[in-house]
Amino acid sequence: MARRPVTQRVALAAAVAVGFAALVGCTGDPAPLPSLTGGVVVAVDVPFASLNAATPRGRAPGSVLVRSLVQDGFVSLDAGGRAVPDEGFGSVEKLADDPLTVRYTLARTATWSDGVPVTAADLLLEWAARSGSLDDVVPELGDDGEVVNGDALDSGVAFAATSRALVHAQTVPTVDDEGRVTVVYARPVPDWQVALDVNLPAHVLGREALGVEDDVQAAQAVVAALAAPADHHDDLSALSRAWRTAYDDDALAAAAGVAVTTGPYAVSKVLPDQRVELVRNEQYTGSRPARFDSLVVRSDVHPLDQVTALRDGEVDVVAPVATTDVREALDDAGARVVAGGDAVWQLVAQVAPGGVLAAQGTDPDHVTADDVARAAQVRRALWGSVPREQVVDEVVAPLWPQAEVEQSVLATVGAGAGGAVDTRTADVAGARDALDGAQVTTPVAVRLLANTVDPLRAHVVDLVTAQAHEAGFEVVAATSDPATALWAEPGTWDVALVPTVQDELPVASLVERWGTDGASNVTGWSDAATDEAVAALAAQLDPAALPDGEAALAARLVEAGALTSLVRAPALTATRVEALAGRPDVGAVPLLQLARADLTDWWAWASA
Repeated sequence: MARRPVTQRVALAAAVAVGFAALVGCTGDPAPLPSLTGGVVVAVDVPFASLNAATPRGRAPGSVLVRSLVQDGFVSLDAGGRAVPDEGFGSVEKLADDPLTVRYTLARTATWSDGVPVTAADLLLEWAARSGSLDDVVPELGDDGEVVNGDALDSGVAFAATSRALVHAQTVPTVDDEGRVTVVYARPVPDWQVALDVNLPAHVLGREALGVEDDVQAAQAVVAALAAPADHHDDLSALSRAWRTAYDDDALAAAAGVAVTTGPYAVSKVLPDQRVELVRNEQYTGSRPARFDSLVVRSDVHPLDQVTALRDGEVDVVAPVATTDVREALDDAGARVVAGGDAVWQLVAQVAPGGVLAAQGTDPDHVTADDVARAAQVRRALWGSVPREQVVDEVVAPLWPQAEVEQSVLATVGAGAGGAVDTRTADVAGARDALDGAQVTTPVAVRLLANTVDPLRAHVVDLVTAQAHEAGFEVVAATSDPATALWAEPGTWDVALVPTVQDELPVASLVERWGTDGASNVTGWSDAATDEAVAALAAQLDPAALPDGEAALAARLVEAGALTSLVRAPALTATRVEALAGRPDVGAVPLLQLARADLTDWWAWASA
């Protein structure tokens, strides 16, 4: 099978995680599977792309899945986007609010899988990469989304992974005599608990990029280059190049020894677009030791073939794309099936000037408060026509019988997180009255952007279209490609059917998504009350106070008609009811939710 381009493979991985068409890989194996004695095999529909947690490839769902098993850190994220500390690895302490000052203390037992201790050098490397303070070249993308200045990136200093949090920590962190690292931020960062963590090993990069063989000296060489960038441009160029690329699947396939990690399992082999083979990390002394001698994560098996492989004992856990035929096949095979919800499907309104759901006055240069109120009424009328209960019953319940209308409105996979405030029920007559009260010409033509290649979402579009017609809207499917139009072509759609996925920086994602000038504000949303709620969140440094701030933001978005939530996308995970002779019994395996930013706790079943 021909290799897909890098961007296409990562895009496909992300698409599957949020419910797009299933990735169907080749079923041929380029190499035999390792012995299954003492080991287990997991089959999923998303390929591994990178061990680097700070790159787009490393944040693809298949990469998150593998990395959550092979990496430990100071903090992980639960389903609600809350920080869960791992005191066995170290601690993260807020020392001051103004300026925000955070100290990192590594546990003496924190060790890389090659036996080298985790040190301040590893944190300094990650700070340098994510703060962007040393980069002198930035990626330039062509119309196809591919990098067009690769030569400049390779010859310059380009970690090219600036974090929305660490960009505010431009001052080089300090390291005290005990090896504790202190970071000072120039402004409040609500995600300070998860803003910085150990990612790639400094000593390995020092060896691979700088040619220093001794582990201690290699890490020191990295720190020296970071501390005096003007004197080490060539070293920093080599370091940033290796940091960007040496942990991608292709590179690890050729040099798996580079894949030094900190978690209960270690990488032994990478076969791109096929599988990742893991073994017990013998150096691990953390809080979740490996339960099995080996673990293989496969992504090369067709969803229906995953069911057959489960039945025949070739795999132990499957998490195929959720379709009716896959669910029926699992039931016929007598598998233990866990069904549930993943990303929330939402309808969001495009309110940039000129759209039918935006405020429009008789004078284009002057929009009045009445114009704003009228636009909100039109949006609420559209949401009031949406048959949410019917979507649940007809689209999702056949796969997940316990499915319910979703009420949370913020991007999270945690049930009820962010405030359960979207409680409206379908009311066509009320929607028609609201539309009449807005005094707009009917029918109102609405272009709906959705991935109709996915049969489930295509069914949602049909249901929404039919009932909206009764309320006075003419909904038509937009012709643009959802993968690009959502961001690049705001003038081609009025409403988009999108999944909400968890972000590595949960609060920053809300600020940038809903603030008037937010970097990821794809709908043009601008509302004074929303900005007030966003500003309060952006300044909040107390994790315990975040739920109240998120609930206030969610309530305002519903009140102003920014969006409506439908239901969580269905997801399936299955195991055999009884283990095969001579094979481990994996026991109860929870639902795999690939829309999560961190899957560390999902792997609890693979820990002793």
